[in-house]
Amino acid sequence: MNKEKVWIYCRIDKGGNMGKELLETQKYRLEKYAAAHGLSITGISEDTQNGISLERPGLLEVNRAVEEHQVDIVLVFNLDRLCRRTEDMIRYWNFLNQNKVRLCTVADGFVNLIMDSGIATA
Repeated sequence: MNKEKVWIYCRIDKGGNMGKELLETQKYRLEKYAAAHGLSITGISEDTQNGISLERPGLLEVNRAVEEHQVDIVLVFNLDRLCRRTEDMIRYWNFLNQNKVRLCTVADGFVNLIMDSGIATA
């Protein structure tokens, strides 16, 4: 049985001594989650900057893995590790969905990437 391939993405807002420790703790917890759920880790990317922009080196590395079909699941600690703005999250969900990649968080498990495009009108 083939294990699903997961790419771990870690992000913290600030570096420094405490930042490095926080990043390592986040990475450890993600690796532990993947192991507990039988997922095969194919890559780990990290960023030490705010989540305002989606143009971060670590996240761009995740994106390349997604586009090259190296990954089945992107694993993050929680959704705000990806981005902070709703419109960016929707764009990122669409990107993952188009590439048939699932999103999973330690906090919430698998995230439903299917969004209803219909808008109710009165």
